[in-house]
Amino acid sequence: MQTSFLAAAEIFTSSNSPPALLFLLHSSFNTPIITTITMVYAFTLPSTSHLSFQTFLTSSTHPSLPQAATTARHALRQALKAHKRLPRGPQQDAHLQTLLTTVTSYLPYLLALSNGLSSKPGDTSPTEEIEITLRTEIISAWRPTLTNPTTTLSLKQRPTTTRIQGQGLDFEIAFVLSTLSYVLNSLARIGVTRTLYASTTPTPEQRTAAIQTATKHLQQASAVHSLLASSPSFATAAHSICNNNKNGTSTLPDLDPATQAALSCLALAEATLLAVLKDDSYVAACIQARNPNDKDWMVRAPEILKVRAHLFARLCIRAAEYAEQAAAGLGSVRSEGRMGIDDDLLGYTRVLGRVARARACRFFGVDAELSGKIGEGIAWLRAAKGALGVRGAGTAAAETKETNTKSRTGLSRLKQGWMERREERRMEKDAGSRDRMEKGELGPGDNAGREEESRVIEMLETKWVRMNDTINTQLIPPSTDLLANLPSGRDIHSAPAPYKIPSLDEEQLVRMRAPPAEDDFGPGSDVEDSDEEAASVARVYTPGTVPERSDSAYY
Repeated sequence: MQTSFLAAAEIFTSSNSPPALLFLLHSSFNTPIITTITMVYAFTLPSTSHLSFQTFLTSSTHPSLPQAATTARHALRQALKAHKRLPRGPQQDAHLQTLLTTVTSYLPYLLALSNGLSSKPGDTSPTEEIEITLRTEIISAWRPTLTNPTTTLSLKQRPTTTRIQGQGLDFEIAFVLSTLSYVLNSLARIGVTRTLYASTTPTPEQRTAAIQTATKHLQQASAVHSLLASSPSFATAAHSICNNNKNGTSTLPDLDPATQAALSCLALAEATLLAVLKDDSYVAACIQARNPNDKDWMVRAPEILKVRAHLFARLCIRAAEYAEQAAAGLGSVRSEGRMGIDDDLLGYTRVLGRVARARACRFFGVDAELSGKIGEGIAWLRAAKGALGVRGAGTAAAETKETNTKSRTGLSRLKQGWMERREERRMEKDAGSRDRMEKGELGPGDNAGREEESRVIEMLETKWVRMNDTINTQLIPPSTDLLANLPSGRDIHSAPAPYKIPSLDEEQLVRMRAPPAEDDFGPGSDVEDSDEEAASVARVYTPGTVPERSDSAYY
């Protein structure tokens, strides 16, 4: 039942019902649904091939710098390969912190090489000048993850993305920075998921701490994308593609400034929605009601605190504006008409904007209900259902269409119902639903939060309609009139400044004046590279590993 335990508990707890009655309610209505409301996109991390900087450049002032940069890059490459081979779930999530450390450790070496090539002094040690001599143009290969692979291959080829070779150090730095932003997004996602969907219901303090940490990661990711979008040196990285690439493209949408600007807006939209989620008692109560391990309902019903509904609604509108701006930017990115952004990411941004607008309508409805205008509140909820694409939204247009269809033939009604179901399935696909999870598992499902929001709206609508039919009997105005007068959005987070790449300290630079040591590693074999390509199609498990999801894991 969509109304679940929460709506019934609010009614019965108002009459001081004993915990035994709440037990019956929980056992009757608690049906775990496989969704979450993370509202953070799950980016796929790229991979790269071996690169030795000693082959392309030398340093007369710091001979060990190229080798030290190669060592740091090798550590990052190995960490990315190890991460892809881990089974999805807690093992991959725990490995993200290792990836963050290796990426942030590699970036200072890239900045030192860039400063040496451009004869610029470093920030931390302006007296330590670095001289770099370029032997040949640096060529590195990375596998893009935002490019739609089906647009670059014929029907006879396997739909997978090969590595793209790019020229110049800026191409390498741009991909490393993109990897950093994807890791930060993943850390934000698992931080919220682990806390909100744990087997034990988190306290308000735990929920606040997890969301604040996730918001910090998203703001850092937005700053990284802002740097890639605004820096002139990275603006040409998308066009620094070698001519011998197999797909024949000359530009890469992953590094396009428009793509990076859109991803920066997307991170701000997600951070804004997380700020609202922190104090959203309705969502927290719905999650608690679906958790089969929760026992707090035996003592007390979920507590619904009064919220600053009008403020939260304007924040959600601003998040919707960010998401719609990101969707427009990603949709405009093309590479000679052949390559575009992956459909999953593009669909996610579009659905996230609709979820944000639906949540704004829900908070406007809460604000109206608190003011005694329950009829207007119901209209807002039906407008929210229409924004989500839920069938039977109850808007004025839908009601008129329902009246007209009564006189139609059975075939016309069947066709209309089929079209509505197809639209709803498309929305669910774009939202990021995963059908492969076990039934009853409270784990990652809907990336955009569409299913969770529709559940909250359905719960409130059922409760308010029942109250309006029995007590208030107010008229329900058309939803279209309310949607036409939505206010402007309001920012809660200021746009972060572009990310500043960390620098090597003076002590590290002094040590690199020594001659380089002999390399103890070489380029990866073709077998290792083929393993990575196979992992993108079908995940391979080795003996001793655990399955993708455990039946008893809640994270």
